[in-house]
Amino acid sequence: MENILTYIIGIGAIVAMMLAWVGVQSLWRNTFSENISDVDVLAERRSCGNCGCTKVCKKEKSR
Repeated sequence: MENILTYIIGIGAIVAMMLAWVGVQSLWRNTFSENISDVDVLAERRSCGNCGCTKVCKKEKSR
């Protein structure tokens, strides 16, 4: 019985993390909807240089 409980906890934790990720993606999509063109809303943020700007990056606009 103890082994089954361990599996249930493990599977539940994975499902909970997946649901949390969906929540993060949804919040990100709502916050930055005007700048998103990809289904994976965090995909376009990979090149962020962490410059502190809160709008569309000036580096991205100049390209």
